[in-house]
Amino acid sequence: MSSLHGIHEILSKYDDLSHILTMEKAMRFVWLASYLKQAIIHRLKKAPSIDDTAPLNLPPAIHQFLASAMQLTSQQTSGCWEAFQNTVWDYSLSEHSLDADSQLFYAHGREHRLMSRSLYPPMTRCNNPLCTAEDKILKVTSKTGRRIVVYTFCSFHITACNTTYHNNYSIQNRTRTYYPGVPEIIEVSKHHFIHRDVATMFINLTLISWTSTSNSAEIYNLCLSKPENQPAEWGFSFDLRSEDIWEAISHLAILEHFKETNRVLIISHGSEQKDRLKEAIQERNTLFMEKGQPERGHYCEKCVRFFDDKTGSPGYMVRTIVSDGVTIGHPCCNVAHCPQPLLHKRKRFCPGHEYLEGLCAVEGCLDPIIEDSMTCNNLKHREMYKTYQKRNGANFQLKKRLERTEVSNPPDEDTLNQLQESHDAPNEGIELACDQKSSDGNRPLRARFGRCQTHSEQLMVRPCGVIVARATFFGSETVPQTIAMLKQVFREPGSMPEYLIYDNCCGVYNHLQATFDPLLCKISCPVDAFHFDCKHKSSDIICREHCNPRKFPELVNDDGTWYFNSSKCEQTNAWLGGYHAILREMGADRYNFLLDELIMRKNRNTVQKLEKDGHLPSYILNLHLT
Repeated sequence: MSSLHGIHEILSKYDDLSHILTMEKAMRFVWLASYLKQAIIHRLKKAPSIDDTAPLNLPPAIHQFLASAMQLTSQQTSGCWEAFQNTVWDYSLSEHSLDADSQLFYAHGREHRLMSRSLYPPMTRCNNPLCTAEDKILKVTSKTGRRIVVYTFCSFHITACNTTYHNNYSIQNRTRTYYPGVPEIIEVSKHHFIHRDVATMFINLTLISWTSTSNSAEIYNLCLSKPENQPAEWGFSFDLRSEDIWEAISHLAILEHFKETNRVLIISHGSEQKDRLKEAIQERNTLFMEKGQPERGHYCEKCVRFFDDKTGSPGYMVRTIVSDGVTIGHPCCNVAHCPQPLLHKRKRFCPGHEYLEGLCAVEGCLDPIIEDSMTCNNLKHREMYKTYQKRNGANFQLKKRLERTEVSNPPDEDTLNQLQESHDAPNEGIELACDQKSSDGNRPLRARFGRCQTHSEQLMVRPCGVIVARATFFGSETVPQTIAMLKQVFREPGSMPEYLIYDNCCGVYNHLQATFDPLLCKISCPVDAFHFDCKHKSSDIICREHCNPRKFPELVNDDGTWYFNSSKCEQTNAWLGGYHAILREMGADRYNFLLDELIMRKNRNTVQKLEKDGHLPSYILNLHLT
């Protein structure tokens, strides 16, 4: 390498280069040229000499690039190359990489609390307006620092106002106040931090390929983690767990939600990690339940049809919504249609019906249970419980549970363990009927020993694929519930679509007519084409007259094909059904939160594709929710 004196002499020969070339610029030139060493060799007209010395002149393309990147003249670029060519040629990128720097910090910086990556708050002074400190400069409180793991491709304190500043948030009076926006590094536990892009990758794995948090953790631990960066003496595991990924996903989603609504997240610092976001999650769940998805007001050329009035009057548009249910759910109260959440997913009753735990599980029996049983002292009832215990533990029953998951992907290891360990798995062993005729009448005895599962998720989807809203049906999918959901989703004046396409639209029509509902004058109810041709009786006159999709010319193209995709909801349900194994064991809060997040992200992807394909997505006035 050239001496500093020699370098200065060379630079002095070129257009006052020694005066305009700062240390920073010189270092950048060396760094850029070093990355281009292989490109320089391959672009040379003659191969380098055997001693592998730097060429006297740069190839034209490399010369022009460095001049443009460094904002130098051609002559100045030649001067830089003459001065630094030997430095560039001998420069080892591996010895000056981030990994190499990290090793130096680890070997020599630990005793001084200096590491290559330290997480600091985004400010250097206290931002509490009530703080009385003179300079408000944040000072490090820990003498040893905190050992953390950052998954990717130290705290400060000010005494005057008793506020402690961390990388993601500040703490005062046992309250966490997160900084505005979404941090680059998200704290998911005391020692574990996950990069924002990695958390986004985890949620997208779930969205695109139905990957559970357990499988996401395995993917990262096997493919992306670096054992060489994991000090054995730290005393804790460097492996990602499914709980860490859930915390990363939930923090990312909540912080994005608060950013979009221009708010700052404030939560309790004293709660356990798994409960800290509970209130924020419940708040967002309520918002989505009451107002629907942010894309509720969406329309585009694929879900709205515009007509011109041939008389010269203003034209009109026809909007369509498609509805259907999918049989996925979560554990719920065993009392039919009870919407109250369980305190724990293993319980059979919500807090309001918990007194029923002490009563016989046989339907209609109100006698108290006996010890070590779920029935009363009635002999027939006790025999039913013994039969249930035998059947519930049998191998063929475990096989049926696995078959009933109805998922397109194999279940992960956690799901298999739950199926084997749980004696009250949902939809299995819940009801048991006595084979013998009851002495009380012809109706057989029935018992519910296990947990109940919500019946289904009802979706309302635009024909373009945008999911407008969903609702949980607890006991069954009924026409009145579907109508109530329709009115809730499109309650603003002018938002109700002109057509509801539903496989049981004849039932909707009959109900609206029987109850003299004025909605019947605002909306038409065609059955989707497949169900009308295959599953509705030709003898049903009302269905043929009022729900035949062929009777609505606005739904049909000039060539006789359908303008709208009336099967879009069933196609969406096929995607949603893939999450059954992931969602089936979740509590109500987590279930609703994750489902809404997945639907919202799928909608974003759908709208982006519609825009890319030229379908002009837009929003009905005052219905674009954020």
